[in-house]
Amino acid sequence: MNPPVLNITIPVFNRFHFTQKTILALRKTATSIPFTVTVVDNGSEPALRERLVELRNHGLIDNLFLLPCNMGISCACNIGWKSVDSPFYMKIDNDIEFIDPNWLDKLFQLWSHGHPLSTLGPALTPARLRQNPGTIESPDGILGICTENLPGGAIIIPKTVSDVLGYWSEDYGLYGAEDGDYGARMNCAGFFQYYYDDRDFFIHHGSYGNTEYEGTGLDKSKEHRNLFRDEAGGAGLFVLNNYLYNMCIRNWNVPLRYRIKDMNGYNVVLEENPEYAHVQTALQRSKKLLDGLRNTGQNYSMFSDAVVSRLKKIWESCGQACSMQLTTPSL
Repeated sequence: MNPPVLNITIPVFNRFHFTQKTILALRKTATSIPFTVTVVDNGSEPALRERLVELRNHGLIDNLFLLPCNMGISCACNIGWKSVDSPFYMKIDNDIEFIDPNWLDKLFQLWSHGHPLSTLGPALTPARLRQNPGTIESPDGILGICTENLPGGAIIIPKTVSDVLGYWSEDYGLYGAEDGDYGARMNCAGFFQYYYDDRDFFIHHGSYGNTEYEGTGLDKSKEHRNLFRDEAGGAGLFVLNNYLYNMCIRNWNVPLRYRIKDMNGYNVVLEENPEYAHVQTALQRSKKLLDGLRNTGQNYSMFSDAVVSRLKKIWESCGQACSMQLTTPSL
C-alpha cells in the first residue's frame, strides 16, 4: 500500500447515523490519491463507540482513538492529525457525506490553480465564492478568496502550512473555535485561504444547533458568544488571541494542551502538556491587563506601543514569545 498523501480525520461526538454515512461514503472515494481515515471519538454514546470499533475491525476505519470523555473538537482533531505523517491533513465533520467518488481528485486539481502555501475549505454559501477580490476562475472550477477563516467542516491543510502554524488551538475548551483561530493565524502569516463550491462534492446533513449536545450541559450559542465577550463584560478569548497574534505578541504556532499518555486497545489515556501551563499564565495576565485598560474606555486600536511592549514581556517571561516574521506569498 502506498503511503497516504492525505490524512482524513473525523472528530465524532454522537450523531450515530450521520457518522456512519460520513465513513461509508469515504470508502466509495476513488483511490488515485492515497488517503487514510482516522476517527477520534469524543466520548459518544456507547452504541456509537461500539459501532466505530466494528467499522475499524472491518477495515473501514484505518485509525481509531476513543477518548474517555468529550475533550473538545480541537483536542480530538489534533490527536488524529498528529497520528499520521502525511503531506496533507483534512478535517471532516461527522455529518458530511461525499457524493462524488472523484471528489478528492477534483479538489486537488482545482487547488492546483492556487498558491501552494494555502488552505482549502468549503464556501457553504455560493455568494462567498466571489465576494472578495482575487477569485480564480479555472477550467476546474472556482477558487474563492477567503479573508477571515475557512469553515472547518471539510478543510484541507498542507504540511508546508502546519509546519509554520502548527495544529488547532486547544485554548477554547469544548466548543472549539478552532477554524476561526486557525484563520486568524493564516492571515497573520500572509497565507492564502481558498473557498471551493461544496455543492459539487458533499451533502451537509447536520445543523448548527445543539442537538448532539442535548443532555451534556453544553450550550453552543452561549459558548460562541463568550468567544467575543465574556460573562463579566471583558474581552472574549478569541478576541484576545486575535489581537495577540496580529500584534506578533503570541507565537502563531501554539503549543497543545493535551497529549497521549497511554493507550489500551483503542482507548486513549490523556494528560496535560506541562508546557501549556505557561500559555494559561500568559493568557490570564494579558487579559487582566487589557480588560483593565478597556475599563478606562480604551479599545484595542488605541493601545500604545508601551502596552504592546508590556504584553510582549509577559509572553517572553512565559517562554511563549512570537518569533514569526510576516510573509506575503505572491501568485
